[in-house]
Formats: sequence, structure tokens, C-alpha cells
Amino acid sequence: MSIDLQTVIPQEVVELKDVQLTAIAGLRALDVTGRDFRAVDEVFINDVLSPDVMILSKTRLIAQLPNSLQLNPDVQTVSVLSRSLTITRKSLLKFRIGDTPGRVSGLTRLIQLFVKVLLTNPGSDIFNKNFGGGALKNVGSTFGVDEGTSIKADFTIAVDSTVRQIISIQSRNASIPRDERLLTARVVGVTFNRASSSLFVNIEVLSQDGNAVRFNLEV
Repeated sequence: MSIDLQTVIPQEVVELKDVQLTAIAGLRALDVTGRDFRAVDEVFINDVLSPDVMILSKTRLIAQLPNSLQLNPDVQTVSVLSRSLTITRKSLLKFRIGDTPGRVSGLTRLIQLFVKVLLTNPGSDIFNKNFGGGALKNVGSTFGVDEGTSIKADFTIAVDSTVRQIISIQSRNASIPRDERLLTARVVGVTFNRASSSLFVNIEVLSQDGNAVRFNLEV
């Protein structure tokens, strides 16, 4: 079975129940309760990593506010990520090489390939100018009031283009196992946050051996 170095890390987003502003050792922090904090890896506050997290129990933790929020604790978003490396409907994909680089194969390798092609802009590969789903082509652009629908449609088109390209590439290599071969993929849900110009996308990928997984991307 073929293998790759893992660069896409799936982490479970832990369900939260309540978030309260507090202080500890003279620093502002958040008192957070949720479903299960036993395997918490990271806490992001307004998309910034919390510098210090204390797990008080299975369902409660304290997360120090980043320095940028100490004077003005305007908390908009809180994300608690688990060390669970399984791909589920609550998984958020992160891009990094871990402290101990690992290798991936099977369905995880297929997901990694899918995301790579999806986020590649056509023209960026000098050897194949048409390669890439182009999902990031609108990142950094300024959008009008009614353009959220257009952005969602563009992302759906990018997913469809990625499916066609991967199937075409894999058809030339008979040695790829069925659990790494793409059958199809679809956009399950899309939410456009106009305030942060962020797109939250839930994607389902189906391999040729019949296994389907869903994961979340924020772009």
C-alpha cells in the first residue's frame, strides 16, 4: 500500500455548552464548559491560539486570552480542538507537519490529496497549467452585499473540478488501492461569514471501496 508524509491533520471540534469571561493570576481568561475536554489539544479564541490552557475536569477548562485581547476582551469565537485524529463530521482539517512526522495511507491519504488539489490554483503548477480546483481564487477579494451566493457556487464548482481531475489522474495508475481511489465528492453545506469574509465548508468524500467521510474547511 502506498504512503505519504502527513501534512493534513484532522482534529475534532469539541462541542461547547457555555463560555464565561474570568481572570486567573491577573490575566483575563475564559471559563469554558463543554462535552469532553479529556483530549484537548488547542484552544483558539478569535482564531488566535490561547497561550495557556488548564483542564479542570472532563467538561470544564480555563483558557487564557491572547495578549491581543487582554486589554479589550471582545471575544467573538471560541474553538476547542481535540487530539483525536479521526475524520468525522466534527473534524476540522489543519495543515502542518507534526512534532513527530507521520505517514498516511488509505482514506486519510485520499483526503489529503483531495484537499491539495482543491486548494491549488490553476496556473500555479508550471508543469500543468490546468491543474488545481481553484477553491482559493476569491480569497482576499472584496465582496458586495449580494455576492455570498456566488462565492458558495464557485466553491461547489471547484469541488466538482477537483473530482474530475483526481479521477483522471488516478485512472492512469492501476496500483492505487481502492480505499485511496476517489469515487465522488460533494459539498454538504456552506456558510459564508460576511463579517470575517470566511467560508465554512462541509465536504463529503467517497472512496471506491465504499467508505465516505465528511470534514470541515474554513477558507
